[in-house]
Amino acid sequence: MDSLTSEQRQLVLSFIQITNYQQSSETVIPFLQSTNWNLESSIILYFETNEQANEQLNRNSRSTLNMASIPGAFPADNFNSVETNLTSNDRLGSFLDTMRRKISLPTKLFNESILHSQFSALSTKHKIIFIAQYILYTPVLLLSKITSVTFLLLASVFPILKKISHSRTGRRSEPKGRDPSQTARNFISKFNLYYDNDNSKIDFFEGGYTSALYIAKRDARFLLVYLHSEEHDDTNTFITETLLNTQFLKVVKDHNILVWGGNVLESESFQVSNNMNVTKYPFLGLLSLKSDTQETPQGTTTTAPTLNIALRVQGLISADKLVTKLASQIERLEPALIAIRSARQEQELSRMIRQQQDEAYEASLRRDRELSEQRKQEKLLKENRLKWLKWRSIKLKPEVTRKGDFARVAIRLLNGERISRSFDKTSKIEEIYAFVELYQQGLIGKSFENVTKPENFEFEFDFKLISPMPRQQLKNSEETSIQNEPIVFPNGNLIVEEIQINDE
Repeated sequence: MDSLTSEQRQLVLSFIQITNYQQSSETVIPFLQSTNWNLESSIILYFETNEQANEQLNRNSRSTLNMASIPGAFPADNFNSVETNLTSNDRLGSFLDTMRRKISLPTKLFNESILHSQFSALSTKHKIIFIAQYILYTPVLLLSKITSVTFLLLASVFPILKKISHSRTGRRSEPKGRDPSQTARNFISKFNLYYDNDNSKIDFFEGGYTSALYIAKRDARFLLVYLHSEEHDDTNTFITETLLNTQFLKVVKDHNILVWGGNVLESESFQVSNNMNVTKYPFLGLLSLKSDTQETPQGTTTTAPTLNIALRVQGLISADKLVTKLASQIERLEPALIAIRSARQEQELSRMIRQQQDEAYEASLRRDRELSEQRKQEKLLKENRLKWLKWRSIKLKPEVTRKGDFARVAIRLLNGERISRSFDKTSKIEEIYAFVELYQQGLIGKSFENVTKPENFEFEFDFKLISPMPRQQLKNSEETSIQNEPIVFPNGNLIVEEIQINDE
């Protein structure tokens, strides 16, 4: 970070703020460098390569409309409740804004039957408070209105005043470090509360402008940008008669248009206003993906689709005219969006097929490796068993002939053959098991040299020895002596049986 210029450091901070980036600021720099320090492109690149951030955008796109209903309260009383950390200047501006809203509210209250009934339902005390507020606010609001009109007249003569005012209010209204998603939610909450906007009406995207651009580009959707200015007289009329008109809302819903809105007093919305060269409010801008074709010596080439402003609506416009303008642009541009979505779906399908093929190939390789490893282990096991048998053959004690020093054991093998042997009574039970295994492998009487016991190997017998009368199992043991086992001492009769899977 120390090697960056002040402008580059500011871009890093803006990137972190907009994306709610949780990692080290040093890791932001590669995103910005790869896009030649273009903030918008770097943010889009980040969302394209980060699944978790992408999912957060998807959650933001599912707008949550938090409606508030407080008996006896002005909507404007709650309109500014979501603002926090205001300076003294902010509080003054917020207070005047609340006054301005309250002066226009009583007329609306008594013109709408529902709100009129709510007023009638108030207690006498609350009615008196309501009327007293109205009387007290009127002079202040009239003065504020006169001041605003005077400033607008001066601004029309000296445009620099408007720019200075907007830049100051824009910086003032958005505290440093504010998440653009939170700013968007604040705007939506205010809009929904003041203009009675619910789930059946306009559904704003709950995220920053750059995030909305990314969603529109990723999903090949129309993006409708609404810039809200409270200082213009046409704003309320435009919202109630045009923006919330059922015909307009139907067009937005039918064509799955992503809607982003912001107050130009917020810095992000003010920057959007400057980028779009907005000169009059309220403003609507329709953005759509567009690909350009160029003729080259190698033939016709098509550039990657980029978002462009297809329609600009500035100032008051009727719902019918707006719907007509939108329908005209949608009819012209939607086929291209459908083609882009189809191409992306084909690309996604091809990607999924390649992924499935790669996964199948990896699974095949994994099975081959497992099979190879299994064969290797089986070969090693076979070699170790043979090595152990040779070693055990050398260690096997010779048959004892002195009477009283041996146990005479008769054994019936798996193939039905009957054998008998005299075992040293001091030998362990394992000696009988080893003899049976060596006999069945044909290793009795064979001589082997330089054979050592395999390391880290435990030989397991795949049979058990059973005494038939009464039926008892002679369990293998390297600790119990033959002379201490009545099944075989001084003599015994054993049957060799294979160990079954369910045998313990």
